[in-house]
Amino acid sequence: MAFPEVGDTLDIFTIISKLHDGALTTIFLAEDQLTREEVVLKIPCGDILNKPIILYHYQNEERISRRIEHPGIVRFIHRHRSRQYLIMEKLSGKDLRAEVGTNHILELHDALVLMKQLCEIVGYLHKQSIVHLDLKPENILRLNNSTIKLIDFGLASCASLPDLLTLDFQNPQGTPWYIAPEQLLGERADPRCDIYSMGMILYEMFTGKLPWPRSSKLNTARRRLRHDPIPPRYYQPDIPPQIQSIILRALCRHPSDRYSSVPDLQYDLNYWRQLPVTPQGTNSRKPSIWKRIFPGKPVQLNSSRYQKTKLLKRKPQIVGALIDSSTSHDMLMEVRKQALIHSAEITLVHVIQEESDPHTTHYGITVEGEELMAEFERSVQNLRRFSIDPSIRIIRGDLIDVLEGLCRTLEADLLVLGTSRKEKSLLRGASVRRRLERRKNFLSKVTVAEQELFSPVTDLRNLQPESLTEQQVLSCDIFLVDLWFEQLHLHTEFIYKLLLQQEQKNDSYVDNCRLGQFLESLEKSECWNHIWSILDLIHRQFHSITTKMSKVSPSDHTALQNIYTLESLPLACTFKKSLGQVSRILRARLEEKPPPVPFLVDTSCPVTMPYLACYGPLLRALTLDRDLCVLIEKNCTRLSNSGLSGVH
Repeated sequence: MAFPEVGDTLDIFTIISKLHDGALTTIFLAEDQLTREEVVLKIPCGDILNKPIILYHYQNEERISRRIEHPGIVRFIHRHRSRQYLIMEKLSGKDLRAEVGTNHILELHDALVLMKQLCEIVGYLHKQSIVHLDLKPENILRLNNSTIKLIDFGLASCASLPDLLTLDFQNPQGTPWYIAPEQLLGERADPRCDIYSMGMILYEMFTGKLPWPRSSKLNTARRRLRHDPIPPRYYQPDIPPQIQSIILRALCRHPSDRYSSVPDLQYDLNYWRQLPVTPQGTNSRKPSIWKRIFPGKPVQLNSSRYQKTKLLKRKPQIVGALIDSSTSHDMLMEVRKQALIHSAEITLVHVIQEESDPHTTHYGITVEGEELMAEFERSVQNLRRFSIDPSIRIIRGDLIDVLEGLCRTLEADLLVLGTSRKEKSLLRGASVRRRLERRKNFLSKVTVAEQELFSPVTDLRNLQPESLTEQQVLSCDIFLVDLWFEQLHLHTEFIYKLLLQQEQKNDSYVDNCRLGQFLESLEKSECWNHIWSILDLIHRQFHSITTKMSKVSPSDHTALQNIYTLESLPLACTFKKSLGQVSRILRARLEEKPPPVPFLVDTSCPVTMPYLACYGPLLRALTLDRDLCVLIEKNCTRLSNSGLSGVH
């Protein structure tokens, strides 16, 4: 997949200019063809085989971006994408580094105003169980109206997500001269790490310096594990003693001695004048030679309160191994089926083998990493269509050792392999399965995915209800789930094309409608007439709605929104209940019924629960409603302004 350049169109974005070209990401300014607003595109580089951290940073920020919405945080825009990239609002202003640093200090009032804003933002994140872990002036944008916005969540941790950076990387993550001492030891779950970084920013605001050298060397950074910082009044004696006390408390080496929460820090900043003046606050001398020779007790992780993050087994765990991309489709289909049946969490893993893989010599070629990146994106989008959000991991080592270790760590219930089509490959799925099963204490079940030979669209019509097998019914259930998400996707896609005023006919919807193809195959089958009659009415209603939409002016956003929210989405809920009814009909003749698919059993409708809209068609449906609201508001503003200009 070619990397975009200035002037290219990426999905519905026209790239205007390149803002930044870094080792991990390239940032572009682009125009959103839907809203005609300028946005920022953050595109990860493709060399993920040499630098797996690229994929991890992107995956981390993309997942967390769907869980945050705050005026002090850069706004992320969620649209359908053909490759991995983040879409963000364009911000006018400069990062805080332009005002803070060597020979640059802030006035007391200005520094406190900025820090109070940062407290509000970080306090919000902590309430969402998110720790930023990379707070520094470069990640704080000061807008033209003097408010600030926090950016860059590539290193953040979230309690509701597996912390893959902890699981797969040994070295501490973050900017060495800003991160907390315990981060150097691998801590990523403690919100007091952010409080330490906020203390570093305060220190720099008032002194233009940092208490520790700006060095990426780990040995230099680890000095803070045993040594206390130089008091800021050593550099700037005019700093109020109470402010110094606040800074030094935030910078305490041991987390237990710091502020326990951001609101506690914010309270002291608000009422600093009322704090007592202490010897610590008035001190303006460097630590004594004695302290430097015999420092205090080193920082150690306190596992009793904040244990090192690990993936908790909240749900059944399924691992899919991307051994051979030529058979990844079969593996994904099996993973998808098992995830829907068991409401499982999915991990897709690619193992970089140093010795046994005959293609090792090619791993350094960037294009191979880009191909793998594209393969991951296809896999993710495939699963997200079913409201499944997989974790992607790239681990270096021996294939069998990595898979065994990963399954043990996750307490995986199932490992799904694909069968290799390479005649001389050492990575055949069956061979891998046998080698794993010979390992002592390997408890996970291993299966080699096979191509699905039964297709409900073409094969169900030829079968009698009493001849259906358990596996065929399960295939039908998965197909029914697919139909629901596909209809939701088709309707949102249809409206987006209308909004973009792309030429389309209603028959384009018909051509892409698998529900229609399924009904056409059943129409003349007497034994499935009951199913046909249940779904045909809803199918005709969907087409009636798209016909109605196509007759609305693309600029009449209010009318489109009304049809979508008052007709299309309620019909989607009715459709889901009907699919559950069809599933019960298909299962009626089975003596031993397969496990139920929760989606078809649950009578609630996902479109009525916005908090579930974190990815896939559900997120797109929620985003469409928001986009329509934005367009309606822009139209109202334009009409209001034109009315005012007419008066003048």
